[in-house]
Amino acid sequence: MRAGGGTDCCVPGTALAAADAGTEVLVVADACAGVYDEAHARALHGPGPVAAPLRVTTVDALLAEAGH
Repeated sequence: MRAGGGTDCCVPGTALAAADAGTEVLVVADACAGVYDEAHARALHGPGPVAAPLRVTTVDALLAEAGH
């Protein structure tokens, strides 16, 4: 699971490295931020660096999956 600042910079670098190593990676969208809202959204959902092969999710979705 990956959360933190720099959705459009730091998050993709470490998340994609983990995915390349064969790890399932979840990027928690509402636990990350970009310099600008547009850059954050583009990195998560557009043709940006995070879009694939990573799974983008939210804190609420993770809690629901865990049964909380």
